Amino acid sequence: MRTLSLAVFLATLAVSSGHGRLIEPPSRASAWRFGFSTPRDYNDNEGFCGGKAKQHDVNGGRCGVCGDSWELQPRPHEVGGLYATGIIVRNYSTGQVIEATAQITANHKGFFEFRICPTNDPSIEATQDCLDRYPLYGVGSSDHRLYIGHNNGNHSFRLRLPQQLNCRHCVLQWRYVAGNDWGICYDGSGALGCGPQEEFRACADVSISADRGSHPAREARRRTTHASTNPRRRVTVAPVDDAPQDDVVLTQTGRACEARGIWRAVPGMHAWCTTNCNHTPAFCPTSHCWCT
Repeated sequence: MRTLSLAVFLATLAVSSGHGRLIEPPSRASAWRFGFSTPRDYNDNEGFCGGKAKQHDVNGGRCGVCGDSWELQPRPHEVGGLYATGIIVRNYSTGQVIEATAQITANHKGFFEFRICPTNDPSIEATQDCLDRYPLYGVGSSDHRLYIGHNNGNHSFRLRLPQQLNCRHCVLQWRYVAGNDWGICYDGSGALGCGPQEEFRACADVSISADRGSHPAREARRRTTHASTNPRRRVTVAPVDDAPQDDVVLTQTGRACEARGIWRAVPGMHAWCTTNCNHTPAFCPTSHCWCT
C-alpha cells in the first residue's frame, strides 16, 4: 500500500505543470500584450519545451532556444516561425543594468537564468552555444542562477549587460528550471528538485549600443507614452531601469520604409523596417526592407 501511495504521489507531481512568461523585456510570445505589432500567442505562458515528458523522455533533454518542443520545424518562436518577427522591443546600452521580469502564474520553485547572444541579423537565430557564452548575472551576485521562492506573480531581477557587447540585434533568453518534481540527486538520494525538471524558455529581441544617446532620443521616449495612437514608435520603448535618460538612440531620420519580398507576409515586419532602417546606427538589410 505504501508503494502504491508513493507512486500516486509521484505521478501527481509529474503531471502538475507550472506556467510562466517573460514580460520584461517582452518576449516574442508576449510582445503583443505590450502594444507591439506581433502575432498574438495566447499560450505565451507555455513555452515549456513540449512538456517535461516530451523534453526528457522523447527528445533527450533537448529544447528549442525559445521554449518550443525540439522536434518542431519550423519552431514557432524561432527564426522562420510565426512569432519570430525580429521586432526590437528594448534598446539598451553597453554594460547597462537592466531589469528582467518573468510572470509566474503557477509557481513550481526553481530558478531563472538569463543569457544573451549577438546575431546582428533578424534572419539568423541565436544558438545555445552563443547564448551560453554570455550569461547575465544578477547585480551583486556571482551566480547566474537566480532562485525565485514560492510565490506566484512577477519576479524581477537586476542584471548587468556585458561590458564590451554591442549589437544591432541581440537575442535575450530567459530560462526557468522548476524544482517541484521528485528525482534522484547526484549522491543517489531522492528529493524534490533533483533529476530532470520542467523547463521554460523564452526569447526577446533587443539591441545594445555603445552610444550614450541624445536629446532626440529623449523626445522619442516621451512620444512612446502614447503608443496606442502611434504603434510604430512603441517598437522602440526605452530601458526600464534607472539608467540615464539618454541611454538609447531611436528613430531620427523619418524615412518611409516597408518590408520586401517574402518578409512582407510577416506580421509586424513593416514596423520593424521603419524602426531599424531609421535607427542610428541604421540596420536596414536590403533583403528585408526598402525605403523611400
